[in-house]
Amino acid sequence: MELVYTNGDSIMILRAKQGRNQKGLCFVSSKESNLESGVFELNYKDKWLLADIRLSQHVPEDLLILDDRLFRELGCFNESELILHPTSNDVPYCSELRLSVVSTKGLDNRVIADAISKRVNDLQDDFEGLILKLGQEILIERLGIIFKVLFLFPKDDVLSASRISWNVLEEIHLTPKNDFPLFNICSVIEIGAAAQIVDIENEATDDTCETLPRYEAAISAIKLLAKSYSGYGTITQFCGFAYSDEVVRYQLYDSQTGESIPSSSLYSHSILFAFTEWLRSIASSHKGRASNPGEALRVAIETASNFQDLNEYPTILLFCSSGIHSVGPNPVKEVKKSLSNSKLRILSLNLGLDRNLDLMEAIAKTGNGKAIGVKQMSEVEQLLLLLSELVSKGSDA
Repeated sequence: MELVYTNGDSIMILRAKQGRNQKGLCFVSSKESNLESGVFELNYKDKWLLADIRLSQHVPEDLLILDDRLFRELGCFNESELILHPTSNDVPYCSELRLSVVSTKGLDNRVIADAISKRVNDLQDDFEGLILKLGQEILIERLGIIFKVLFLFPKDDVLSASRISWNVLEEIHLTPKNDFPLFNICSVIEIGAAAQIVDIENEATDDTCETLPRYEAAISAIKLLAKSYSGYGTITQFCGFAYSDEVVRYQLYDSQTGESIPSSSLYSHSILFAFTEWLRSIASSHKGRASNPGEALRVAIETASNFQDLNEYPTILLFCSSGIHSVGPNPVKEVKKSLSNSKLRILSLNLGLDRNLDLMEAIAKTGNGKAIGVKQMSEVEQLLLLLSELVSKGSDA
């Protein structure tokens, strides 16, 4: 085994060997002194999967005996070098699983989803023991179907992952795959005092419930969008803002010149993940500060309205806020005055227990959109359904 250190963390490199269906388990030699049993992230080229790894005295050194399903999903070969990253061992068992269904043979996805839902237990051997992540795709060659993970509950919020055990799994929902039409994204996130109130419920794996700051629900929404978005590598655009009593623009740069630009093409999911990291990095400096949603929406709409000059796609303005308006102009009036682009629609996520849903609904209505309340982290999952509805309307506008 080769041991490599990056940024102070160790990663391991082992050679792959195809095993059988091992209920998700992968095995390495117990003689590997720097390795302990646990959950690891496996990397081969551009594929990343989670796996349970166990030590065994029957495995030669430097080898990783992969569960056959993981071996095929990684697309590796015997003797391929795999990179192992140690991660959390506390991945919960999934009780509710939602998968999209798409045929690789050109068949009607709705018909396929309906047929499989009547014989869902036939999938046990395909999923038993795996650790699945949101957004992960699983090809079942014998059925000619690709499943994509849309929802897991409960899940590890850091890894966005759950373990699959057929005895624990209570609900499986199959949805015919229906990719969103392409759309631009403008995110406006509140980070002032109201957004830092700790009242978003997040269920833990031991039946207890922790609470998180409201802005963490906004970050979760953006990460969910990043994993579900299907328009990367196109000319769709992104811009982002954070606000308290001031509006802070997320700085984007031209990859050729290095100059600051108001928006960037959505070349990959990394642009959205980097935005969430930036939000966390500046949140602490906005503690105790008032909220000026009117100015934040005015500036965001001004930038996002220019997207119509760059492409013909609709724009979704994702507005995540407690709905508190303590300083600045009336946000509803600002939206009405600023909104000249008929293809821009506002999706409002109203965060927290004691929040102003009436204002958020008024903003969304004026912005030709929708508003939803989020008191629990799991309610963020509603985002995808509403996005699909709004984007379809925007495409028809």
